[in-house]
Amino acid sequence: MGVSIWEGKKAERVASALEIIAIANAKNIDLNNAHEIQEIVKAGKARDFFQLGDQIDIVWQPDNSSENTYHIPFDVVSFAPAVDGLGVTHPNAMWLQSHYALTGIQFSGNNAFYVPAAALPAGTYYFSIGNNWGNNCVAGKIYEFTTTQEIPAGGQLLLGTASSNTSGLPDTAPANWRVRTFANGLQDTPTEILELTEVESSSGTDLGVLSSSTKYAESGINNMQRAAYGYNRYAHSAIRQWLNSAAGKGAWWEQKNPFDHRPDQLATVQGFMAGLPQEFLEVIRPVKITTALNTISDSEIGASEDVADKFFLPSLEQEYIAPQASGVEGAYWEYWKERLGLNSPQIQGGNGANPAHIRYAYENHTSAQYVRLRSAYRGNASGAWGVGTSGYAVNGGIATYAFGPAPACVIY
Repeated sequence: MGVSIWEGKKAERVASALEIIAIANAKNIDLNNAHEIQEIVKAGKARDFFQLGDQIDIVWQPDNSSENTYHIPFDVVSFAPAVDGLGVTHPNAMWLQSHYALTGIQFSGNNAFYVPAAALPAGTYYFSIGNNWGNNCVAGKIYEFTTTQEIPAGGQLLLGTASSNTSGLPDTAPANWRVRTFANGLQDTPTEILELTEVESSSGTDLGVLSSSTKYAESGINNMQRAAYGYNRYAHSAIRQWLNSAAGKGAWWEQKNPFDHRPDQLATVQGFMAGLPQEFLEVIRPVKITTALNTISDSEIGASEDVADKFFLPSLEQEYIAPQASGVEGAYWEYWKERLGLNSPQIQGGNGANPAHIRYAYENHTSAQYVRLRSAYRGNASGAWGVGTSGYAVNGGIATYAFGPAPACVIY
């Protein structure tokens, strides 16, 4: 570990950083020692030694089976109080965020379109489309399929293609849709891949209406948007589990709801924390964060939801971008206001592009990345916000896309 200087600062900032290091040396404080940094923070002296944009340099090993390591600087982004998972406020806290985008992880794995509450025997089933969506989802169309094996209670039916769990329902012609059956959300290879037939009516068992307005359920038919592109609920997200796990490949994810299916990266990457120095992990403390829920499938759950994690994705508001739900997902971080050079939050969309918001890949510092945020796009069940490669805030990042996070954490 070590303290370095924010790349974007001018010569006077370099001189200031060197002065801080000189003070630390005079007081016999080791700024390479995570526990001494924590003691500085706990004593309320963080601003005496750190400024916004200072970096704590962390060595990260993405794959413990490889010798490859990378320097991941964590920028100081705020000195605001933090609330832990028990609701206790810690007035002296220092908030950090990765300077680079890390490994691309799906916000959500694919979602099942149907989960049976009781076992489904082999036989013929059908569902209908509840609303028009794009060029391929047509209200009133009926699709029939026949299983040859029983699907257990809690099993999953995914509406994918012959080669993928992802359907892209509004973008993929129905002739390419396939029902892929699984015993549970952790199963990798489908038990069956079944063709669908469009029919005027069916004598099979009706599974229900696949609609974009369907609310959260524990079984039965899912929301059509979730079935097409995954779920934008941060508390249930795969990327959140990856960030907060030290488990190895294949072991860092668990099913969070009946429709939740394993992320594509589960077998090929280890948990994010598995590659971090133990000394750094020991001083990172859980912090409560709030995320606004989408208003399509989750309105009956509530307007927002809290979790308490060591590592988390920032929200729109925290990165000084105009939010959809103002004052809900955390106060803006002073670092981002300063870095963006704005007197009011960055506007959404391409017209609000700001080059200062561009982030690069941890392994290639000239490769601009789409960086995932935790904020759900509240107008649908599958979109989560991010910052695009030109530095603009975009809502088109559907949950099944694997984008790199620039996670945050707190020392207190």
